[in-house]
Amino acid sequence: MSGAIPLSAIRTSVTSQFLSEDNREGPVENIEDVFPTSTSLEHSGDDIAHIHPPWKRDLYELLEQPTSSPSAFVVHVLTTSLIVVSALVTVMETMPAFHYISGGIWFGLETSLVALFTVEYIARCTARTYSLGAFVGWITSFFGIIDLLAILPYYIEIGLQKDTAVLFRFSILRTFRLVRVFRPFRYNNTLLLYVIPTCSNKVSVESRFRTIEVMYLSFRRSQHALLALSFFILMVLTVFSTLLYFTERGTWDETLETFIDVEGDPSQFSVTITTVGYGEITPRSFLGRLITIPLLLFGLLLIALPSFVLGREFSIVWAKMTQNQSRNVTDLGTNASASSLHTSLNENPTPSDSLRERDLTNRKLAQNQAELSRQITELRTAMETQGETLRTLLEIVEGKQRVDGSGL
Repeated sequence: MSGAIPLSAIRTSVTSQFLSEDNREGPVENIEDVFPTSTSLEHSGDDIAHIHPPWKRDLYELLEQPTSSPSAFVVHVLTTSLIVVSALVTVMETMPAFHYISGGIWFGLETSLVALFTVEYIARCTARTYSLGAFVGWITSFFGIIDLLAILPYYIEIGLQKDTAVLFRFSILRTFRLVRVFRPFRYNNTLLLYVIPTCSNKVSVESRFRTIEVMYLSFRRSQHALLALSFFILMVLTVFSTLLYFTERGTWDETLETFIDVEGDPSQFSVTITTVGYGEITPRSFLGRLITIPLLLFGLLLIALPSFVLGREFSIVWAKMTQNQSRNVTDLGTNASASSLHTSLNENPTPSDSLRERDLTNRKLAQNQAELSRQITELRTAMETQGETLRTLLEIVEGKQRVDGSGL
């Protein structure tokens, strides 16, 4: 035989092509992961690299991107604090308990706030003067109009020497700036219902403790969503109570004592938002009733959203507890506290976790089946090739034997 017999190369590692379940990521602990950083509400997707000159770009980042630098974060905190203080001043100025304070003090506070808001408004407009479209887009945007209406009436009153509150109390428009305070929560576009990582800690099998642990952990895991919802409720109550106060004060009834101050009697909003509706306090004017309609719609969302969040987290924790209970059925006498369970739910998977069996997704199962079929086909082809090689070898041996036999 002059040539070598061809042999098919068979891959030694046939399991390397198979897919396994990826390690599940642990719960998000960083606030930046919970609320991914973004730009301003009006220009959330803009690229600021084209803003020239550079000082305008720096000014834009300082005012619109709180996470761009420590100074931008400080400016954001100060601006937010001023907005909250402005809303508190607007509320306290209309409450009878603070009527003993002289008007000069209220005027001084309002002048200081308007001056600071004016500087902020001019700075925001200046940061957008790099193009006419950006400037017009800002001054005609929702926040641009609200910021302008919050400071413009003050200068009109100073120029005309006349109190415009007879027509409308424009200072209440500053309460709409509370929406800016709500901006950090907009980063959470979807509720993060992360998957609990696999853990081996033992859990309590007593139902009375297990139910309490599930409820406790459900609230702990839903704290960010509940915090955002609570803040949004306070913001809505402040804005709508202020609006209803100024719409209802023209129909004041001493007998009913409705809307005695800017709080607008919170019980009216509580029964409206929760869709209870006792009916003992109701708006008297058409505009007041019209303003109450959004509260009714908001009440439907208020009831549904926390129920969904807590229900989802409750089912996840309960399923995990049940899984751990069945896994540790031999250790029924050992009880785990809520703190130990919370630690097991939030710890990162250890290297030994990768050796555990994991449920594969349907997609990966299909890919593994396709890989197995391909390897079987390759093995069959290799065996057929080797069979042909063996038959050729046998024919050569038999031919050589016949030649040797005829020679004898």
